[in-house]
Amino acid sequence: MEGSAIRDPLVLNDMPIAEDRDRAWQLLLGRGDVIAVDGSLAALNQDSVEAVMRHADVFSSERAFESLNSPIPLVPITFDPPDQTRYRRILQPFFSPRSIRPLEATLRAHVIELIEPLVERGGCDFVAEVGDLFPIQTFLAFFGLPMQDLTKLKAWKEDILSATDASGLPTGEGEPASAIELIGYLGELIQSRRGVAGDDVLSQLLCAEGDDALDDAEALGLCFLFVLAGLDTVTGSLSFGMERLARNPERRKEIVDDPGLIPAAVEELLRLDPPAPFVPRVSVIGARLGGRVLPAGTRVTSYLAVANRDESVRPHPLEIDFHRGENPHASFGLGVHRCLGSHLARLEMRIVYEEWHRRIPNYELAAGPAPRVKWPRGTLGLESLNLTFLGDHS
Repeated sequence: MEGSAIRDPLVLNDMPIAEDRDRAWQLLLGRGDVIAVDGSLAALNQDSVEAVMRHADVFSSERAFESLNSPIPLVPITFDPPDQTRYRRILQPFFSPRSIRPLEATLRAHVIELIEPLVERGGCDFVAEVGDLFPIQTFLAFFGLPMQDLTKLKAWKEDILSATDASGLPTGEGEPASAIELIGYLGELIQSRRGVAGDDVLSQLLCAEGDDALDDAEALGLCFLFVLAGLDTVTGSLSFGMERLARNPERRKEIVDDPGLIPAAVEELLRLDPPAPFVPRVSVIGARLGGRVLPAGTRVTSYLAVANRDESVRPHPLEIDFHRGENPHASFGLGVHRCLGSHLARLEMRIVYEEWHRRIPNYELAAGPAPRVKWPRGTLGLESLNLTFLGDHS
């Protein structure tokens, strides 16, 4: 692609996301509220994204994911209300800030164990040595699983996700054996935990009775979706955030000097880099959106990274600013399908930034090729992030 041009009609795979995601999102700014992309529609600004994502009665998540033809129910994303409402009611208490707070000490210990051996080495690949590992450790702790299962979970996740396109749909080029093996692993886990009391989330879910009980297929779908969506999105967010901090030493110094800014930094970095930036829906009735009349059955994808750069919502949206105060963004979604694990993801990111910058306050991108985004994929993240440490870290 030459210069700043994008050919019309827009083809998503032509966008330079792998090399320069900021440029890719900026190329879409000002092109309209709703535009044609790959034969369907893309919602680009805050108003149109909110109109789609906050109206589940008009824009269906269930219909959008029908083409997956999943053999298991992917709870709760592939359901609309009222089924989706039931799942949220059952699951929400386990993902609330109060419920995940007791995990913090365990998660912090895992992060410290990953970071401390790196300090004296003078550099590392952050993705391979921290970002890829910590979210899986969190999943294992959350579900009460042995840490030795980390390697196979990581391999299954990567194999399955590498075989999806930007909309999250399978390309047909992946290794189906990985999905079968992961489903088998999770199925055995559910059978072994069913009705057995325990402190972990999965055991508590599988001991629930009455209207709150999930059957085996529902529990399997929940776990499968958590592995694919929950782990990779946190890895992607951490890789993007650390890259921005490496490229912007002034912003990095702000959180080193004042760690109290880290929660605000988490929000700003997530705003700029939603790890799942394309959220599909299908209209179930006729609707109007961005001045267009949409018949039932129209596929509309919300481009969250573009909407988060909407200048009508915040000043200077292309800049990194940890002092925005209220910083509403769409990176965790909006409406009834807002990310169930958002509080856990925020906790993970905060802990990593706190413990990393306590030990390694000064670093930069290592010499060599620039970091590249895994693309095309439904969840985005860097392939690698090689960092060089600067100065005294003692």
